[in-house]
Amino acid sequence: MFDKRKEKEAAAAQGAALAEWNAQLSELETLLAIARGTLSVTLGHLMVAPGERAVGEVTNVGLVQERRGAGHYEGASQGVSFPIGHVAGRSVRYRVGATRGHYVQGAPQPTAVDTGTMSITDRRLVYQGAQHTSECDFARLVGIDHQPGQITVSVSNRAHPTVLHYGTAIDEWVESRLTLALALFKGQADQVVEGLNAQIAELHATRPGGTPPG
Repeated sequence: MFDKRKEKEAAAAQGAALAEWNAQLSELETLLAIARGTLSVTLGHLMVAPGERAVGEVTNVGLVQERRGAGHYEGASQGVSFPIGHVAGRSVRYRVGATRGHYVQGAPQPTAVDTGTMSITDRRLVYQGAQHTSECDFARLVGIDHQPGQITVSVSNRAHPTVLHYGTAIDEWVESRLTLALALFKGQADQVVEGLNAQIAELHATRPGGTPPG
C-alpha cells in the first residue's frame, strides 16, 4: 500500500514536470514563430501601423506614478492664557492664540493611478488605460528597468519614466516578449531565431521521462 502511494506521488510529480516542460516548449515555439514572421499576434487594444509587428499584450496592468502622502504641521502651539487684572470685579485673562506651525509636505509614494493594457510591438510599448495613455517609442528609448512584477521605461521625449505593474506571475513572459521586440527593432531576427532553436534543442534533451518514441 505504501509502495502504491509512492508510485502515485511519483506519477503526479512527473505529470506536473511534463506539463511545465510542455508550457516552456510552447512559449519558445511561439517566440520562434513571431521572430520568423510566421505567426501574427492579434492585439485587442492597439492599432498597429503598416509593417509593424505585434509581439504581445497584457491586460489589467497598473500605471504607477509618484503621489505625495499626507502632509503635517511642525512647530505647532496649543496657546496659553494668563491673568492681567480685574475689570468690574471680574478676572480678566489674556490669551496667546495657538499656532499651526509650518506645513511639511508628505513624502512621494508610488501609487497606482490607473489600470489598463500594455501592448508590445517591434517598434514601441504602449499603455492604454481608462484615464491615461503612454507610448514609449523604441527609437527614443533610454532604458528599461526590470523589477519584480513591474518595468520602468524611460524615453528621451518624456520628463518622467513610465512605470507599469503587472505582477510577478508573468515576469518571465514580459521579459521574453520585450527582449524579442527589442531584438526585432534592432534588426536581429536571425540571431533570435538561432538562439531560440538552440534553446528548443536543449529543452528537448531534458524532457521529463525522456524523449517519447516516434
